[in-house]
Amino acid sequence: MQRSSWLRRAVRAGVALVAVTSALPLALSAAGPATAAAPPAYAADLPNLSTPQVAYDRLANQTAQGVAVRGSDGALLYAARSGSGFAALQSLGGFIVGDPSAVATSNGTDLFVRGGDNQVYANHVAPSGAVSGYSVVSGLTVTGEIESIVPADEPTGTVRIFARGPEGAVWTNVRRGGSWVGWSSLGGFITSDITAGRLIGPIGGNVRIFVRGSDNRVYLNQISPTGASGFQAIDNMRVTSNIAIRDSDPINALAIFARGEDNRVYTRDLFSGTPWKPLDGVTATSDIAVTSRALYVRGGDNAVYVNPQNSGNGAYMGFQRVDGSVTGNPAAFTLQPNGGPTTQYLLARQPNNTLAFTTGGPPFAGYSPVSGPTID
Repeated sequence: MQRSSWLRRAVRAGVALVAVTSALPLALSAAGPATAAAPPAYAADLPNLSTPQVAYDRLANQTAQGVAVRGSDGALLYAARSGSGFAALQSLGGFIVGDPSAVATSNGTDLFVRGGDNQVYANHVAPSGAVSGYSVVSGLTVTGEIESIVPADEPTGTVRIFARGPEGAVWTNVRRGGSWVGWSSLGGFITSDITAGRLIGPIGGNVRIFVRGSDNRVYLNQISPTGASGFQAIDNMRVTSNIAIRDSDPINALAIFARGEDNRVYTRDLFSGTPWKPLDGVTATSDIAVTSRALYVRGGDNAVYVNPQNSGNGAYMGFQRVDGSVTGNPAAFTLQPNGGPTTQYLLARQPNNTLAFTTGGPPFAGYSPVSGPTID
């Protein structure tokens, strides 16, 4: 899942993430978070924009089940998929900091947020539309947004979440059988949001997380039910955005995308080991959204540019402008990435602070608003 923490404070951390070279998974620490003074959050060079958060049910035929955003009043808003678009945004109340996180299963949509007291809160929307209300996931004071994922190598109903702790490290918690196991530290010191992707391959369905370290390089950590690989750097390129993966693709952690120091879009193929390479044609002014069929980023004129993939060899074919200005990071998904219709959906905040989407492209027509409250 890619996103931007839009309440960042300027910082340049002084300690890089430590690469772990052991071949054995490290046991997750059960100790509580450090009590040292909280470091400033993130860095000034990342896009200062909000991002719609799509709730994916990766076992469903149409994986995107809805979208969550922060309202102009600070409340959590959610809109379920409806027909070829979305139902009206529904306010779930509360006051949240930054973007929410969302995942969906057959039991409904789980939403995770950072509250105004820097605690993690969970909320749930049932398939009927009934809302459970907020419950605190206690035990950690967070200094960043929450990331959530449904792991493939865990019992049905399991949800794993990640957050940046008070000392700048990555922390994780797991809900199994309806109960939270407790927060565990994965270490490191991060200067970006956390991007989690599920890898399906010979090693199983382990969760991969991608972060930016204090040296502005990208780091990877692979999490299993019993341990973690430790953070390891992916080459030496410095990035100036959060890390993106193919969110709507069931096998979504085999390639990563980020903005470079020259404001070009770069991609790195983790499956083949191909080094970082630029995708020229646009000056990126946002985080990046990627689907199984295309890449999306805001350009210097505040319009979103889409770069479709060749259906034969997977090569990117060049950036095309989507008419209309946006004031947030793009979010996008493929209607049925598992072999069904490959219709593309693009969402972004508009200049009038409404959430809007366009579909059918590329090329795309105009944006259609999602009715309901304005968004932040």
